[in-house]
Amino acid sequence: MFYDKFMELCAERNVKPSPILKKLGLSSGNLKRWEAGANVNSDTLKKLSEYFQVPVDYFLDERPGSADIKAEIPDDANVFRKIYWIFKSHPDNIASFLNGTSMSEAQLKAVAEYLGCSVDYLLDKTEFNTEDQAVDIIDKIGVKDYLLGVMNKLPSNAGYQVLQVKISYIIMNNLEKVNIGQEELIRIKLASKKIERLYNKSIPNASKRGLNFSDLNRIVEAFDLSYDFLFTGK
Repeated sequence: MFYDKFMELCAERNVKPSPILKKLGLSSGNLKRWEAGANVNSDTLKKLSEYFQVPVDYFLDERPGSADIKAEIPDDANVFRKIYWIFKSHPDNIASFLNGTSMSEAQLKAVAEYLGCSVDYLLDKTEFNTEDQAVDIIDKIGVKDYLLGVMNKLPSNAGYQVLQVKISYIIMNNLEKVNIGQEELIRIKLASKKIERLYNKSIPNASKRGLNFSDLNRIVEAFDLSYDFLFTGK
């Protein structure tokens, strides 16, 4: 719930919520509305994320487990309003979220070579829809930039989702080289449930979500690292 996230941040920073809202040009009356479950518009989310220096994602509810889904979704139109605000909070990302379906065999080989792993590792024995006729944009933009795009897409099949998870493992392994692990990633306000699941080896890869571009950007800025290091460890 947004209200809980907001109050948690205020407590961590040892600041009072009302003065912060006034400083940002927001009414302190919003507190009661948020506590009651009212929606938060995208402009407010942006102001608060910039003030606290955390991703907008931090304020959004994390995806519930399958056992909790029914209880989390109210039987009214509010759920559609919440979905609307979530998407409106990321206006620049909507187009790139779509189309995370597949990549060509040549692209897979180039990505594997750059990451220092095998194609089989990336596919994880999961069916993957390769498109031999796909336009190979890697030659135009480079593997690193292509990979950033891969991690920013919303997967539309199990193969693409597992691919993102496997790449996330490589990133996590490289972060371990500089003593950055699960606790450090949660400390910089990455989605805690997602991070905990990524580090839990007992959970199947197809049931996890990989790191996205927002996560990678946060890691790079928080720990003064390069994207090349995240992907290659060099």
